[in-house]
Amino acid sequence: MKKILLILVAFVFGLNLNAQNSQGKTDDLGRIALAAIVPDQAEGIPQSARQLLANKMEQIAVQNGLGAAASNPRFCIVPVVNVLSKEITPTAPPMQALNLDVTFYIVDAASQTIFSQTNIQVKGVGQTEDKAYMQALKNLNVKAGQFKGFVESGKEKILEYYNSQCDVVLKGAQALAGQKKYEESLFTLLSVPDVCRECFDKSMDLSVDIYKQYANYKCTEYMSGAKAAWANMNADKAAEFLGKITPDMECYEQAVKLTDEITQKQLADGANVWQFKMKQYDDSVEKEKMMIQAGKEVAVSWAYWGQGKHFNWDWSWLYKK
Repeated sequence: MKKILLILVAFVFGLNLNAQNSQGKTDDLGRIALAAIVPDQAEGIPQSARQLLANKMEQIAVQNGLGAAASNPRFCIVPVVNVLSKEITPTAPPMQALNLDVTFYIVDAASQTIFSQTNIQVKGVGQTEDKAYMQALKNLNVKAGQFKGFVESGKEKILEYYNSQCDVVLKGAQALAGQKKYEESLFTLLSVPDVCRECFDKSMDLSVDIYKQYANYKCTEYMSGAKAAWANMNADKAAEFLGKITPDMECYEQAVKLTDEITQKQLADGANVWQFKMKQYDDSVEKEKMMIQAGKEVAVSWAYWGQGKHFNWDWSWLYKK
């Protein structure tokens, strides 16, 4: 879990209307990236070696074009490491010698699907077993030719997933919205790579509808908070809630009226410090684009702060004993 929350989640969605759906091409895949994760369930890997192993996986992604900040951390590179042999060298002083078998997987953590895998063996020698383990991983060549095919296959499978399972993705997002899990629904929709053009367009359209539902749901919450605060004559607390209400929300006009009411009361009482004003539309920005951007911000926030709690990051399916 701790590893997940350390991932810097950055969405690279864009509104590039000229991007084309090209399932087999690699030059259109710049908006797909992989998160390098060493799960807690990956037992046997020394704590001292976990960051080194994660760095190696990040380098593999970088070397093969998927090294940007992961736009969808459900797609990951995950390792399984087994000790093939362990020996004491006949030297003075004696040293630990390890032969490791390292298997890397590109997976969809949400659906628990393996997209691609590759295997490599590395050896290391050190004064202790942990140091031998570290040396073996340091000897792992991230530029080895096999990693190109490994990542390439993973890229293609991720695209195939969205191209073939788009209806499932959309229905899943609608189901989440029906459960009032709007943030996760928006995250699901806005994670669709724009190279999957048809699915991307459908997801963008649906994201606007879901964001409207989310905005109106939150607006009711904010207005209730503002009214309660003002009932207690706490103008600053009321302003805190009103400041969260944006022009795309259905209760915006109610919020404007409450703002005016508070303003008039403050003026009548001789106050001169409460100068709160409701947010206005930026006429230079199309309303739909504004809502898409707002939806992205909601999804990014949920991904960074909420995914560790809301996603089922159970890796037992991969680390079966």
